[in-house]
Amino acid sequence: MQVQIVVDGTDGDQSLTSLYRWLLQDPEVTRDAVVLPVADRPGAGEMGGAFEVLNAVLTHAVALGGLAVSCAAWRASRPRAPVIRIERDGVTVTVEDGSPDTVRRVVEALDGPEPRAAPEEDGAAADGAHGAVGGPGQGPE
Repeated sequence: MQVQIVVDGTDGDQSLTSLYRWLLQDPEVTRDAVVLPVADRPGAGEMGGAFEVLNAVLTHAVALGGLAVSCAAWRASRPRAPVIRIERDGVTVTVEDGSPDTVRRVVEALDGPEPRAAPEEDGAAADGAHGAVGGPGQGPE
């Protein structure tokens, strides 16, 4: 299974680079996943692009849960916790904490041959579902 990890923040690719290093140091992640940064394509006259996303190739759904926990732990370690989104085949979930409920929701939303999209609500994009995963009552169910 392949997912993309996006960090929304104001510090460019510094947060993404920091998360990448964090994930590489987590044996729970590196045992069952390969994580690689993907750079933006450089514009005309630019030397090279900044990191845009992290691609993670996971061996199974349990590895996805471990990835979500590690992302949440990194987020909690930051002075200003940036938003972390994990995406697969048009389905996006936002990781807000590392609780068992959050991990379960991430895995349920993104696992399987085709991720389970939540029903469209309030004009959600037709190409996928977007949901926050975190505290009680949030996220796709």
